[in-house]
Parts: sequence; structure tokens; C-alpha cells
Amino acid sequence: MFDKICNTLKEKKAVAVVRTSTYEEAKEISEAAIEGGINIIEVTMSVPNGPKLIKELKESYKDVCVGAGTVLTKKLLDECIDNNADFIVSPCTDEEIIQHANRKNAFIIPGVMTISELNKVYKMGLRFIKVFPGNVVGKGFIGAAKSIYPDIDIMPTGGVNKDNISEWIGLGANCSGIGSDLNKAYKKNGAIGVKEYCNEVIDIVKNL
Repeated sequence: MFDKICNTLKEKKAVAVVRTSTYEEAKEISEAAIEGGINIIEVTMSVPNGPKLIKELKESYKDVCVGAGTVLTKKLLDECIDNNADFIVSPCTDEEIIQHANRKNAFIIPGVMTISELNKVYKMGLRFIKVFPGNVVGKGFIGAAKSIYPDIDIMPTGGVNKDNISEWIGLGANCSGIGSDLNKAYKKNGAIGVKEYCNEVIDIVKNL
């Protein structure tokens, strides 16, 4: 099961990270992203009733991989799993959360910002990590990390957009999360803007 999720992330390369202050906006952006061709959605837990949205999306779109982002407590992790989240993403390296995910047999992608954090999760047996915030850590971190840990897969999030995702992938990222630009597209032109933006992203990554 974990191999399937891992392979999907690496094959599709683009993850729509949905972070809004209302459930309705999050649902619209998620559905527009899917219609635009991105079939990996990360619903962050800053979204009100985020676990419920995960369940709704899983029921409506059988072929879409839907994960939970910004999972910071064991209780929230349990809720996400109970609502059929395909994967769990944490913005940081939290051993308690990682261990709880392992006990629940959940695929977790922890956030790292330093080689020391990467080394910690590597020793815990994890091989898929999130680099966050990408625009702070910098693209050079990808190659440096892989020179030490060549068997890891990396997903940068934060500062990744349609204009630079090809550069991130080219430098060794296995997939990338795009978040704030989806909100910008939504505010500018609603669901249509998100769909068009995601169409552009898909056109870029399918040739990488």
C-alpha cells in the first residue's frame, strides 16, 4: 500500500496543497484542482472540518489520492485516518506523531528543514520526507540531502509554483506541493482560475 502511494506521488509530481479558512473554499479549490488534472490533494488541517473534506473527496473521486496536511496531534491523525486519508503530512519532525502514525500503519511524510532532522527521521526508517518551507531552505538542499541519503524521496512545499516547479524537480525533488498560488488563482478568478492554473502545472510536469 505504501509503495502505491509513494509511486503515485513520484509519478504525478504535483500535489495541490489546500489551505483556506473556510470549508466551502477548500472544497471548491480541491474540486477545481482535480478538474484541472491534479489528482493528489493535501487537505491541511487549518481547513475547518478538514477530515470531513478528505472523506467527501475520497467518496466523490475514487481515483484521487487525498492526504492530510499540517497534522500536529495524535487525535487529529486518528481523525484523518478514520476519514480515509491516504497519507499524513507534518510540517515538522515530531517523533511522537511519527511513532503514532507507524502504530496506525499510516503513510507519514514528516517535514524537515535541516540535515539533522533528516537524519533523525531516516534513522526511524522513513524514506519520504517533506522539505518545508522550501523557499526558506532553498533548492540546493535537495541535492545536498540526496548526496548523503540517496535513497530518500523529497517533496518540497512552500514557495513552489508553476514557474519554478520544473526547477525543483530538475534538482532532484520527487514531487512538489503547490499551495498559496492556488489561493491566489481562486481569489482572482474563482474555481475556473484554479482549474486553469492546475492545467498549466500538469502540462509542465508531464514532460519532466
